[in-house]
Formats: sequence, C-alpha cells, structure tokens
Amino acid sequence: MSRTSSLELPTELKERIERVASEHEQEPASLLADAVDSLLSIEQAQLAEVRRRDRADAGKCCTNEGAFAKLDSLRPNKTPSRK
Repeated sequence: MSRTSSLELPTELKERIERVASEHEQEPASLLADAVDSLLSIEQAQLAEVRRRDRADAGKCCTNEGAFAKLDSLRPNKTPSRK
C-alpha cells in the first residue's frame, strides 16, 4: 500500500504535468511519481560516480610546485615556467 502526499506546485507547472499526463493517457500523480523516481535514480547514479572517482583519486594530490615541475619536464625547450 502506498502512502500519498500533497505537494504545492506553481500553477504553470501543475498545468504542464496535467497536459503531459493527458497526452500519455496517464494520471498526473503517476506521471509525477515516475518522473521523480527517474530523476532520483539519475542523481543517485551521478553521486555514486563522483564518490567512486573521489576514491580513485585519493592520494593523487600534489603541490603547485610539484605540478609545475611535472609540466616543465614535459616542455620541449625545458625552460622553467616559474621560479
């Protein structure tokens, strides 16, 4: 059994939901629930990817001096960019 909740929406948004639901021959509440579920799934997947990348990058930090030294080592003329 699902619980129901009420949500105040701007009139324009409510009308858009009703219009799209009608075009899909679906109840507005069902359309809205599907849309929120899809959005939350996307948000959770994106957050999981950010966390995965953060874990993968852990310990890969360096100082500005270290970064510039690495960049300088890659320069063809080997002229230091900073002192």
